[in-house]
Amino acid sequence: MAEAAARLGHSALALTDHDGLCGSLAFAHAARAAGVRPITGAEVTLDDGAHLTLLAATAAGYANLCRLITIAHAGTRPPPDRRAVPPRLSLSRLAAHGEGLICLTGCARHGLVPRLVAAGARTEAVAAVSDLVRDLGRANVLVEIQLSHARGDRRLARALSDLAEATGVGCVATGDPHSHSPERALLQDAFVAIQHRLTLDGSEDVRRGNRRSVLRPPAETAALFAAHPEAVARTVGVAERLEFD
Repeated sequence: MAEAAARLGHSALALTDHDGLCGSLAFAHAARAAGVRPITGAEVTLDDGAHLTLLAATAAGYANLCRLITIAHAGTRPPPDRRAVPPRLSLSRLAAHGEGLICLTGCARHGLVPRLVAAGARTEAVAAVSDLVRDLGRANVLVEIQLSHARGDRRLARALSDLAEATGVGCVATGDPHSHSPERALLQDAFVAIQHRLTLDGSEDVRRGNRRSVLRPPAETAALFAAHPEAVARTVGVAERLEFD
């Protein structure tokens, strides 16, 4: 991924694995070797199953991100006669360990704010953004928009952009690449199926979108988000704010 990012002309790239930082060090070394600035983060799962993306802006932010990941995994090893408990994080924990972090409101399908907007719960979405701003600071909360060619994604992106303006926070466009090329999407499908202990046929719903979520050149990404140029431009500003790499 890092080598592809360099080849395509990206100056920075974030790794935001689900509920973990296991690949962050190897990624950082690979990105630096390729001449790309590594951004360290994670997509955490909240108590209600919604997702938030957290980026380490400072060394203190990285320490807090490690602490939050540890908290999320606490209690995930049940007795032998019970099923494993997935990692979960409460918003109160995030508020207590939010220093040095930048928070994006989550992916299009499962993000805390996007899924509320998609469900027509605008009032609840506004409240969720307000709570994050209260806990983390207005400058550290960004409404995230994605365009994965799924049905309704452009309508959702417009609604999220409007929400960002209404709540006075920034809006940022993210690519959410799952692989560096379309050919690797087959391997990503297999990884997702293994993660969920399912067959390829049985995992179609959870791996949907892998073949569309491919790292694109900057110009192609900008063209995809032509209706949201300010959200594309803000990605550069976010990368420049992150002191931890």
